[in-house]
Amino acid sequence: MTQEYLELENDMKQIKQLRTDYDKACNGYLQTLLKMWELDGHYGYWNSERPGTIYHYGETHNLTMEEIIFCVEHSVSEDVVLQWEDYLLDANEFGLSLPTLDAWYHGCPRTSQETFDYLRSLKTNLNNAVEEEKQRQAEESNE
Repeated sequence: MTQEYLELENDMKQIKQLRTDYDKACNGYLQTLLKMWELDGHYGYWNSERPGTIYHYGETHNLTMEEIIFCVEHSVSEDVVLQWEDYLLDANEFGLSLPTLDAWYHGCPRTSQETFDYLRSLKTNLNNAVEEEKQRQAEESNE
């Protein structure tokens, strides 16, 4: 065997060991989070079964590896994460900026629930007005 081949083989062993260590670290963080939140270890799964990607749990919840680490290192409760997820849904509905979990946890500026409710009522009124106009136009074209 040539020196190049031996070096390549050694590099591949090191890469494989890095992957093993990474998977172990990711799964360790995940197990710690599940224990913190008192969730069953079979509660979810890694995207493409690759530790360190996106962890899917429950019916609609997802966490990135960065978010998992943040939750563990800052003792973030599941309730805080659920509140953040709800906020993301509201903000996304109106095209507002979506804060990271880190920013949310540290109190970034955010839109109040009252403002979201007000925006929803405006949206409903606008949609109703558009539907009324469509109906008016349809009635006029039938005359």
